[in-house]
Amino acid sequence: MSRALAAHSLLGAGLNALHSLRARGLKRTLLFIVLGGSISLFREYMTTNVFRALRHRTEPQVKGISPSVALARYNLSYSSMSVMESILVGYGADETRRRRMLPLSTALVVTSMESILDCLALDRGLWQWQTDGTYAMDIEGPNGKRGVPWLNFTGWITLIMAVIIGYQRILRRDEDIDLSYPGGAGTESSGRTAALLLLPYYLPAVAWALKRGKTKYLLYSALLPAAILLALKGRSSNP
Repeated sequence: MSRALAAHSLLGAGLNALHSLRARGLKRTLLFIVLGGSISLFREYMTTNVFRALRHRTEPQVKGISPSVALARYNLSYSSMSVMESILVGYGADETRRRRMLPLSTALVVTSMESILDCLALDRGLWQWQTDGTYAMDIEGPNGKRGVPWLNFTGWITLIMAVIIGYQRILRRDEDIDLSYPGGAGTESSGRTAALLLLPYYLPAVAWALKRGKTKYLLYSALLPAAILLALKGRSSNP
């Protein structure tokens, strides 16, 4: 399982980086990787080593942090941002509205994904929470603790919003939205490709939920497939 997760995360990170290079160029690609990676690693370090609320069970690990999980979180964050950019542009949001709506909308999509992925990971023993959580109490971790703490999801929303807002503030303006460039950020093709990059995470979660009879988590995570479908559908007015 550790090898499969590592291979999945590395392949996904490579594809997301290629998508970003085409859509945004090298400078913005590196900015998102550095900014998103540093904030995510800080959260992971605090959760696992300071508060000791979470323990990863996959290998390899560095200071209790799983690089595979960190890469997966970069993949989810970047693809979700690209999906929401395309949707907001497609529905006519101007630059000001995009800048205001993108952080929260991206955070909600990522958290929607985590509402089912965290359940799968807990059930498969990829990590364990050190205390019981009130979400998904019907799922038991390898240490006998049940559920996922709600603080995990508020942390996700805060983390993703911080990454996107920081990304926007450093760029100062929305100059990477250029609809005249095929495949550029905010275009239909960019959104469709990013939506496809999310499917390798969502489809295994769907299969797990159906196999384990946990279909309620498909409903809880419904925002994610809705965003994927909107991005894949696109808008005929965009390139």
